[in-house]
Amino acid sequence: MIQNFCSDWEAQYNAFIKVIRRDFPYELHEDLFDNNLKNLFQDVSQDIISQHARIQNPYFSRKGKGILNLAFLDHFLILSFRFGHALYKADLSMEIADALYYSGRIRTSTDIYYRAEIGDFFLPSHPIGTVLGSRATYGKGFRPYNGVHVGPFDVLGKSPSVLVHPVIGDGVIIFPNASIYGGTIIGNNVTISAGTTVINENVPDNCIVFGESPHLKVMPNKHDNFEILEQGLF
Repeated sequence: MIQNFCSDWEAQYNAFIKVIRRDFPYELHEDLFDNNLKNLFQDVSQDIISQHARIQNPYFSRKGKGILNLAFLDHFLILSFRFGHALYKADLSMEIADALYYSGRIRTSTDIYYRAEIGDFFLPSHPIGTVLGSRATYGKGFRPYNGVHVGPFDVLGKSPSVLVHPVIGDGVIIFPNASIYGGTIIGNNVTISAGTTVINENVPDNCIVFGESPHLKVMPNKHDNFEILEQGLF
């Protein structure tokens, strides 16, 4: 098992692509797997590892070096999304991007389309059942737990072009089974408590939120969520 990508990135690439090809129900032609794909994989993986190196938790780093372990499904999801998003932005191979999206869903029971814009330090935690809408915007240090839903509200009879989607700031942690809908704007350094439902609300910076819209309860967040992430206290 390869735990540190830096030691042998080509072996990591080959192992990852083998899984993706085995999962996908359609044949992926050999000419799709060219040097451009390998080079992009190397860039994406090294970027993930450099971010993991800052997290003081053996699940993400060991002896000061970041790790990327495909046997850790959270890592697999991060790599699948980041690699697919990079392919989408570079307009290289939508077939491979679709395969990455498919594999990420079936192996982690998490739905994150590769067009979603998510900042650095994306750290999903056991995100089984989580659905992150691709038209929402997510800041740095975003940490969703299991059963989290982010998406539009009141979609019946409306065109996708007129739907309003949430905007989530930096350093936001969303605990299990919480939902963020519609034109909600979540500020920076915000913690959304388990089971909370937020619909078309403006949530200020530096707070903890619980309850259900329109009767949310808000209290000050005395912690720095980025420090919590970097110290591995989750």
